[in-house]
Amino acid sequence: MNNLIKKLLYRSNHRGTKEMDLLIGGFAKENLKKLTPIELEEFELLLNFTDKELSSWLVDNNKNIDLENFSISNKIKEFKIKF
Repeated sequence: MNNLIKKLLYRSNHRGTKEMDLLIGGFAKENLKKLTPIELEEFELLLNFTDKELSSWLVDNNKNIDLENFSISNKIKEFKIKF
């Protein structure tokens, strides 16, 4: 596993809130190895948003943060956590 994927996995699973750890971390665990280099770059940028901003974007479909231009945004929104 390359260093970027390791770094992204760590950051995804240590967000700050349990909900985002499960959602973003779960997505990362299942999908990072399948993403294109551009999608990995976008995912890294996405991790710079706060949990509150990401939650608002994912749950409330808030357009205040512009992630709709990211090719990865639909993949994240379609991701379902498996318990």
